[in-house]
Amino acid sequence: MKIEWIEIELTNLEQMIVSDQVGAGLAALNNLLYDEPGYARLHNHLGWAYANYTENEERAELHLKMAIRFEESYEPPYLHLASLYIRQGRYGDAMDCSEDGLVKCKSRRVSLLQYLASACELRKDWGKAIKAYKDALMESVAENESSGLHAGIKRCRRKRMMVFLGL
Repeated sequence: MKIEWIEIELTNLEQMIVSDQVGAGLAALNNLLYDEPGYARLHNHLGWAYANYTENEERAELHLKMAIRFEESYEPPYLHLASLYIRQGRYGDAMDCSEDGLVKCKSRRVSLLQYLASACELRKDWGKAIKAYKDALMESVAENESSGLHAGIKRCRRKRMMVFLGL
């Protein structure tokens, strides 16, 4: 359930953070926690901001997990958390997060499948990566998206062949 006045604040504070007023934006977001400590979208914004505009990845992870805990069918925190895990080299966690999101969420399946595929590829699990890229391709309707997915499939096949040939 959306709370309109907070949604307006989140949009304004997101613009503030993107406009390089990170400290003030984060302070205002954290202050909103006093009004609505269990609002998943607020925790998602905090996690997004900490993950992308600070070096406090621990705090980012905490808020993204809280967002999922408060509204498990809300897709953005799964995407942000999977991205964070990939950047940290925590590919197994990224795979688990993506798979959880695929089970609990109705939309953004292509993005979740892409994160799953990327994590599998980085773990050198070529077969699972190719399957995830193909699954994403079947859900995709955007031409630019599908070309990237085709490239992922080809790249994984090439990597798998290089390992097989000992190159």
